[in-house]
Amino acid sequence: MRWALLIEDEADHRLLIREAMARMSPPVELFEVGAATEAIAWVRERAAEPDGLAGGLVILDLGLPGPSGFRFLEWVREHRALDDLPVVVLTASENPMDAEHAFFLGAKGYYQKPADFRRYVDLFERAFRIHRPGGPSSAGAQSGS
Repeated sequence: MRWALLIEDEADHRLLIREAMARMSPPVELFEVGAATEAIAWVRERAAEPDGLAGGLVILDLGLPGPSGFRFLEWVREHRALDDLPVVVLTASENPMDAEHAFFLGAKGYYQKPADFRRYVDLFERAFRIHRPGGPSSAGAQSGS
């Protein structure tokens, strides 16, 4: 089964994403945390399991309380064993420098949060298809909507 780790502090956004994931086929097992420190602990624990990070995708908000989403990306980059862990940014930020910095830190994709709920499912289907280990190249994968 595919899985996703959602790193998002806003309850409304988590609800929307949870609903979108519930509509995906094949199903996605969704795990949720609200801070970068929780995400680091979750990834460490999952990585200790055999094939624990296989088949997954991390969906990262940048504007988190405490350490930012950028700090999570830095942490992933510091751990070579996580090189194949696809992290895609899902943010409300419209700042092109945020996208550039996220890609510099190793993000595989950068997406702005859609205004239309129906577009969330399409966005996640595309993200799983493009940003999985062994999937098509994600170089330059960016969406402005």
